[in-house]
Amino acid sequence: MHIISISNSPIHQIPYLTAASGGSGVIERDLPVLLGEVDYLPNNLEAIIITSDLQGIDPKNQQLLSYLVIEELEILAENGKIPSLKNTGIILAGDLYAEVNRRGGVVGDIREIWQAFNRQFCWVAGVAGNHDSLGNTQEEIQLFKQNSSIYYLDGDIRRNGELSLAGISGIIGKKIKPFRRPEKEFIKAIRELTKQSPDILILHEGPDYPEGKLAGKESIRKELEKINLTKNLLVICGHSYWKIPAIALANNIQVINADSRAIVLQAKK
Repeated sequence: MHIISISNSPIHQIPYLTAASGGSGVIERDLPVLLGEVDYLPNNLEAIIITSDLQGIDPKNQQLLSYLVIEELEILAENGKIPSLKNTGIILAGDLYAEVNRRGGVVGDIREIWQAFNRQFCWVAGVAGNHDSLGNTQEEIQLFKQNSSIYYLDGDIRRNGELSLAGISGIIGKKIKPFRRPEKEFIKAIRELTKQSPDILILHEGPDYPEGKLAGKESIRKELEKINLTKNLLVICGHSYWKIPAIALANNIQVINADSRAIVLQAKK
């Protein structure tokens, strides 16, 4: 699957409230919905939607932004602006929990959010971010993963028909906090997964891109650039906001950063 283009002009904006950086109160923002075009979509999918870092609150009912995004995407589909959600997969690249009056150190259970996406889409795949929880025990996580149309990924690969999805949850950091891996362990996980030639690699924390002054991890970029591609690899990430949604690395691996945006990928007609 190769990205042909992603529009800079949103087809829709979703207003939400979020905690201001530095703890200086609450600010209003808009989450853009962008249209993208790819050369091919597997399994007769009409679209794949990618989103990440939905760290905000619906100003009308104080629910998490994730639920508002589902509602707004449903309306766009009903109005014919995007394909039917029932024949669309959704990829979540982490950090779906938020508290409107706090920014740092906030962690919350996002299993019901995934279930809500799963009720509307034909499948949901992705990773957890450093602000996410999936219960308090490994047993709870394993139970969550048993749903056949939920592909929660953390160092593993799952298949959906023709589509192979790999993912690593969390960020690089000390294991004293949840969803942290030491850098060597994180890079090793990337290496082991990419050896299996997935179609899509989902990360929460992604590579940097010095050429465009885009934030991320240098070590992740350098590991990705070592890959000798035998087929197209699309990397999806979030965590650090980019002013543009996608780039291509030196070896032509394409990277989409979905932080604070929703991107609807459709096959070229």
